[in-house]
Amino acid sequence: MAKSLDDISKKYNEDNTSMEEDTEDSPGCWQRMIVFFRINPNLIMLKVTLFVMYGATASLLPYLTIHMQSIGLTVPEISFVYLALPFTTFLSPPITGFLVDRFGEYKPVVITALILNAAFHHSLLLIPHQETPGVMPSAYVMRHPIKRSVEIWWSPCPSRECPDEDEQVDFVLDRCDDHCMLSGPTKSPTNDPSDDQDDIDFHISHKINPPNLSNSSFLNITDDEEVYNDAAFFLIEVHDDLGEPKEQLGIEMERDDNDTVTDFRTRFGEKLLIAHGVNITALDKEDLRCGGLVMLHNMTKLSQQRLETLSADCMVQKCDFRKGGPEICPPDYKESDDKTFYIYFFLRFMGTIMLSAGVTIMDPIALTMIQKYGGDFGRERLFSSIGMAIFSPITGMLIDMRSKQVGYTDYSAAFYTYDVLLLISAITVAVMPLGAKLPADNLLHDLVNIIKMPHIIIFIFFLFLLGNFWGFIESYLFLYLKELGAPNFLLGITVTVGTLSSIPFLYGAEAITSRIGHVNVIIIAFFSHAARLVGYSFIEDSWWCFPFEAMESLSVHLMWVAAATYCAMLAPKSLLATLIGVLGMAHFSLGQ
Repeated sequence: MAKSLDDISKKYNEDNTSMEEDTEDSPGCWQRMIVFFRINPNLIMLKVTLFVMYGATASLLPYLTIHMQSIGLTVPEISFVYLALPFTTFLSPPITGFLVDRFGEYKPVVITALILNAAFHHSLLLIPHQETPGVMPSAYVMRHPIKRSVEIWWSPCPSRECPDEDEQVDFVLDRCDDHCMLSGPTKSPTNDPSDDQDDIDFHISHKINPPNLSNSSFLNITDDEEVYNDAAFFLIEVHDDLGEPKEQLGIEMERDDNDTVTDFRTRFGEKLLIAHGVNITALDKEDLRCGGLVMLHNMTKLSQQRLETLSADCMVQKCDFRKGGPEICPPDYKESDDKTFYIYFFLRFMGTIMLSAGVTIMDPIALTMIQKYGGDFGRERLFSSIGMAIFSPITGMLIDMRSKQVGYTDYSAAFYTYDVLLLISAITVAVMPLGAKLPADNLLHDLVNIIKMPHIIIFIFFLFLLGNFWGFIESYLFLYLKELGAPNFLLGITVTVGTLSSIPFLYGAEAITSRIGHVNVIIIAFFSHAARLVGYSFIEDSWWCFPFEAMESLSVHLMWVAAATYCAMLAPKSLLATLIGVLGMAHFSLGQ
């Protein structure tokens, strides 16, 4: 059986005492620092390894989902990858645990896995991207030729919703041009955005209070007043029953034909639009779901004259948004062929096997070293959280910087960071003072006896359920946030928030699990996952994800410390690596 916490603490104190006695003979600067900060020198390489190894996983793995999208894999294909990977990798943790327990060697297994892990994952970068950068939607100003009313219609992007009915929006529209395509060729807009000859300027140069609609003096601005009033205000009443998004996460949404939808067809009538040369089919392709009626404005007379002039021979003007308006649409992706999918799946399959072999075995390595040299498992895992918190946002910023240079989303920074950190991990594992591990004598016999224990089977099943919740969030959260307009650096910060929030819990993991119990910590993880899933469903802005990401400290980090240390209480010492490997299979592979 594993050593008790008191024995570990006693051993650690004895080591510190011996180190203090040694430093009396040769009190160098390094020795004095070790004694002052109470650093266990035998665990320094373990801390460094956990820091860089988990930093590597956080620098690449969160971005692999959106990388799959960028090379042209569809959402069903991405779902199939995550569905199939557990069935091809769930054998890796128990097999590596079996090899370590049977032959008593950690280093060759871990180093080989790290090198192959980097090689297979880097091969994914060689697959060409299929991304078309997103563009800013255009605005369509429609002036009714009979009623003289003005409406503005635009696309919020296929996956986004229109503003609420009570929301006020202000625009500056530039480079307006006739868009009655059935009436013949139109004049091309000027190439100079600073040229205001075709502007319909609804600009707010400084804030003013919205005017009283019943104040008739506002509608009768004199020429003198117009000179002094350089702030223009206009109020758009957004129509009711506007259309819903056409797609979500790349999947086309089906519309109910019985729903009442307000669009430019119902507002102007197809006969009127066709009679004035408007190409309705072309406008339908633009997804003009959002629109509103201009209720009140104080445009300058020059702007009013421009609008009347432009609409004299065409009732629709296509304009660019200079200020205001919707955000730039997410990128579009050309669907790749089946060959690309099968190549990606093979490389990802092999890379995930090596990833599971290298990362999962680090927990029994840490527990073995702690039993030998003293320490606290939660505090050692603290360095893995710090590594994830540091490297994930750095990688996100590097991706954004590189993407601005090349004009599309370039994920090469994540892959190169991953390679470098895994190489450093292999070096630190090679110099780590692991020593030899005694092989298990009756491994299969003891393993069968463990499986026969009902409480262990139930324990593994609960870890499997938690893995389902965690895997769903990890697989689709970034796609969801990208649909909400999140930049790549924000995606990296989500990992930072989740890991930094876990630091106090990891630091006090031993005290927490001792006080409330290992099983209760796992129960709390269930409630934390439920709160995260419900919370994500309500956010409308990607920045609101951080409170729910902070809950990952309970649902993942503290839970896994409790689960790993609980293994030391359930399993014989010779089968510690095997049981943790089975748990890793149930949670991180089968569960995901």
